[in-house]
Formats: sequence, structure tokens, C-alpha cells
Amino acid sequence: MSLATAPASTVGGVALGAVPDVPMPYRVVGRRDETVDVVTLRVEPLGMPLFDFRPAQFSMIGVVGVGEVPISISSGCDDHEAHEYTLRRAGAVTNALWSRRIGDVVTVRGPIGRSWDLERADGRHAVIVAGGIGIAPLRAAIIELASGSTVAPRRLSVLVGATTPAEHLYTGWLGELADSGVEILRAVDLVDDGDDWPHSVGFVTELIAPAVAEWTGTVDVAAYVCGPDPMMVATIGALQRARVAADDIEVTLERNMQCANGWCGHCQLGPLLVCRDGPVATAAELGDLLERSEL
Repeated sequence: MSLATAPASTVGGVALGAVPDVPMPYRVVGRRDETVDVVTLRVEPLGMPLFDFRPAQFSMIGVVGVGEVPISISSGCDDHEAHEYTLRRAGAVTNALWSRRIGDVVTVRGPIGRSWDLERADGRHAVIVAGGIGIAPLRAAIIELASGSTVAPRRLSVLVGATTPAEHLYTGWLGELADSGVEILRAVDLVDDGDDWPHSVGFVTELIAPAVAEWTGTVDVAAYVCGPDPMMVATIGALQRARVAADDIEVTLERNMQCANGWCGHCQLGPLLVCRDGPVATAAELGDLLERSEL
């Protein structure tokens, strides 16, 4: 695996695409509250061009004096005005980012990392499986696959799971996709008596077998998966039981990234440094690495 970098651009004598460890100022130009603790920030660069990116690439986004964290770009690749980042408040940096309002400045360095290989989905059944906020790193891929502008899957199925109905993200957008003909299947782990939930109750993995079954009895699937590690392990298992090859299953990894250049080793996963070698990897490349606890 190799690190994919954005096209090089020079600002102040620094080749930004070639030196992704330079934080640059971006202004918050939009904010959308997704749930009680998840927000999507729309940011645009100050005094420099917006880098192109590929789906699943991330940036180190932060607040001066607080720190930075890796967050995937969740907007479409055809948006050349600004990038969007969907994040959950879970610590000092994400709390600071969650508190940003329109007009505030954040720092960004990126895009960084290995992207989804969407070309493998051309002419095939593309199956997207997302758990919780894992839908965010998949959103750009879904936009591209649904548009058919560069890759045209024969069929597109988006399987989305969350713990409760209130934790589902992008519900309006997913509804629009469903109206356009994309197969959208949703599940929750549990519902309360007062919840109005017309979709499945259970794990998102339970949606996989019926989604990939075909009348021909053959499976020609390119799968893209993101969520908590246990969910991704279970999803890989369910896909393989449905006869999807390990080489045709891609996941995107989340680890404790600090430098995002492969220097510090904080994001090591077996022989991989996720910031340098990922975040995307195939199930064949991972083997049982996802079943090992993060230190």
C-alpha cells in the first residue's frame, strides 16, 4: 500500500501536496447538526486553492492551541468550493471542533491517505456497509457511485446501521438517494416503545445476505465497509459467507494518528501504519489484524 497525496500546490514557498504536515487555515462556512453530538463542518481554505481528494481520504483538522485529529472528508469529490467533515464530540479536540461556528478558523493538513478503489465496482454490484458515524467516510464514494459519472455499478446497495434511530446520520440525503433508485437498507440495534421506526431492527450485518443474493446464484460484488472494528469484523465474515471474495472487500481503518506521516508509530496495526499505508485496506490484506486490540 502506498500513501496517496493531493496534487502539489505552493503557498508561501511550501509545496503543500508534497508536505502534508503543514497545517493551513480554513474558515468554517457552514455547520449542520446531524445528531445531539455529531456535527458536519463545511470549511474553505484561506488564501490558497482547495485540494482535490478521493473518497475515504482524510485530513488532520484541528484548533490552534488544542490539537488536531484525523477526520475523513465527507463531501463529494465534485465539490470544488469547500470540504465537509462530519465528527462526533469525544475528546478535547473534537469538542473544540464541535464548538466552531460559521466564521471561525480551523487548521487543516491534507488530504491524506489511500482512497477507496471504486473502479472495482464498475459494472458490478457495489455494496456499501456503514455502522454509525462510519457512513461519513463512505459518503463521497456513495455520491460518486450513485452519479455514475466516473464509475457505473450495475447495482448500488447502501446498508446503514446505528444503535438507535436518533443516531442515524444523513437521513434526508439517504431518503433522496432512495427516491432516485438507490437501494437503501437501514437497521438499528434497538428501538424504544415510542420510536417510529419502519426499517429493520437488528445488526446491519443481517441485511447483507439478502442484499447480495442474486437470481443467478452468482455473486459479483465490490464491498466497501466502515464502522467500529467489531462491526467491520462481523461484516467481513457475513460478506465472505455470502461468497464475496476477501480481495473484493475494502474497509477503512481508524487508529490513533498523531503525525499522519508514518513517523510516530501511534497508528500501527501489525505491520501497517494506518496513516501511511491506509486508511483503506482489503480484507485480504488485513487478515485477522482487526481482531487485535488497539493499545
